[in-house]
Order: sequence, then structure tokens, then C-alpha cells
Amino acid sequence: MATGGKAIAERQEVAVRRPGLWTRVVRQRRRILDLVQHGYIWLWMLIFVLPFLTTFAYSLRTADGISLSPYQHVFGSFKDNLLLSFEVTIISIVLNLLLALPAAYAIVRFPIPGKGFLLSVLNLALYTPAAVMGISLVIVYNFLFHIAQTLTGLVGAYVVGTYPMMLIPIIVALRDLPQVYEEAARCLGANRLQTLFRVELPLLGPGISAGILLTFVIVFNEFLVTLFVAGPGNTTAALRVFNLTRTAGIQPSTAALASTMQIVSFVVVIAFFRFFGSRYLKGTYLI
Repeated sequence: MATGGKAIAERQEVAVRRPGLWTRVVRQRRRILDLVQHGYIWLWMLIFVLPFLTTFAYSLRTADGISLSPYQHVFGSFKDNLLLSFEVTIISIVLNLLLALPAAYAIVRFPIPGKGFLLSVLNLALYTPAAVMGISLVIVYNFLFHIAQTLTGLVGAYVVGTYPMMLIPIIVALRDLPQVYEEAARCLGANRLQTLFRVELPLLGPGISAGILLTFVIVFNEFLVTLFVAGPGNTTAALRVFNLTRTAGIQPSTAALASTMQIVSFVVVIAFFRFFGSRYLKGTYLI
């Protein structure tokens, strides 16, 4: 018994002096797991980014080798299409904001009968296929409003399609806004409009900025609904990419226009996270 106890004590002393085999195994497993996790993340990042990288690389391809000459078309013959895309996007954002703010305020602050049904109707564009929406707008424009193939009809289609993208973030932000701020402003002598513009709207910054971002990205790159309602003189950049691909195949100049659209969207998203994310989201984003 004494010999056995002495052997156990010696093994314990050795274990104390140097890390055990089990500790090394656990550390090695953790390292392998970290490598697998990082590899998995980078793999999917590559899969998501690969189409854009391929398009960008193809846009640099010319008969003489790699060149930026295809991008001359972006600021030449494609300039009007890009400017039109920016124009209809900005107009759609402004109209959506003007329509969504009072609707969100009424839905959150007032006891409206059938509020759930009303909200479902306002969000109808979320679960309506783009092709169905496109042909429905064509019928409405032709027989009711007579604005088919006009800039007004194009903007109206964008507003209808992206209205929920502006409405839902504002509703969420307004629901999370404590009414104590509104009550404090009213107690200090502010009327309803002063309370709205000086207190509530600045605090709704996260919802408003998120709605603007979603609306910009969707409208700027929208194609299918545009295909139904746009006229010959209202060809956006996305529709120009489709028309050129269908008629002339995939050309470096077309890839350059597509890459430019993607770069613009990417820059807008990064700018949102940089400026609005640090202000409203308290730095919770990694970028």
C-alpha cells in the first residue's frame, strides 16, 4: 500500500511540474476548431464575392490586354442611365419617407381599428412577386392613370415596391422610443409639431437611416419591375445592362457598367455603417 501511494504521489508531482497531455490535446483541438471556423467563413465570403470579382475582372478585359478603357463607356454613353438611376432613387426615397413617417406614427401612436390588417396591406409588396407587381402596375397605368412608360410611372412603381422597406424600420424605431421624451417636451411647452420635429424625429434616426439604405440599394439596382413599366426614354442602368446583354452578349463595357453599380451600392452600405452605424448603433458593427 505504501508503495502504491508513493507512485500516485510521484505522478501527481510530475503533473504539477509540466502541463498534462489532456491540456495539450484540448489546446490543439481548439486551434483546429478555430482554423475550421475561419476557413468556413472565408470560404463563404469567397463564394459571395466571386461573382462580383469575376465581373470586375471581365470589365478590364480588352483586345490589347487589361485596360480601364471599358469604363469610358460608363461616363460616356452610359452616363445618362446612371444619372437616371440616381434621380429616381433619390425621388423614391423622399416620397417613401414622406409617406412612411405619418403612417408609422399613426400605426404606433393611435388605436386604429384593424391595425394588423392595415399593416399587412401596407406591406403587400413584400410578398408579391416582382413579375406580378410589374404586370399589375402596367394594367393600372394603362387603364386608370394613363402614365405608362413615363418617369412618373417609373417612380410610382419604385415607391410602391419599396414602401415597406421604409415603413417597417420606422415603425420598429418608433415602438422602441419611450413616450417619456414626448411627454417631457410637452410639459416644457412644446406643441405637437415641435415635439415631432425637435424630439422624436432625431431619435428615429436608426429607423429612418435604415429605411433610406434599404430603399437606395433596392431601387438603384431594380430591374424586373423596371422592365415592365419603363419607357424607351426611361432606361435605368440596370435595364441598360439587361438590354445590352440580351442584344450584344456579355461585353467588357457592360461588365464595367454592372461593376460600377455594384461599387456604388457597396460604397453606400459602407458609408452607412461608418457614419450612421457608429452614431446610432453604438459601434456594434465591426466596420
